[in-house]
Amino acid sequence: MKPTRWPSLLLALAVLIAMFLLSGIILVISVRLLGGLEAHHSVWQAAWPWLLAWRLNLYAALALVWWRKVRPRAVAWLRRDYDDGRQALAKLRRLEAMALGILVLIEVTNLINRLGGA
Repeated sequence: MKPTRWPSLLLALAVLIAMFLLSGIILVISVRLLGGLEAHHSVWQAAWPWLLAWRLNLYAALALVWWRKVRPRAVAWLRRDYDDGRQALAKLRRLEAMALGILVLIEVTNLINRLGGA
């Protein structure tokens, strides 16, 4: 059974479980290499500005790929619909706005945690 033919909910669940497992493995390795959770936390705090810059660059690269490569193909595909894709394009715009909102919320939450928590 090909993963491209899996139901989207099953695929999302599999990716979520893989992400949790990978992040847990990375945390365990980091804590062991640094000698404890406190050392891991202090290194994480020291690396925060660099991680922020990395994430912002990642967001910019993903946005560039989306706007230059993927979105034009998706819009062209949606325009083949019976209503010239009006409903689907409206949904696509809402989806883009929600994705942008989620990224902003993630970064605001990271900033609040960095500044001492709520």
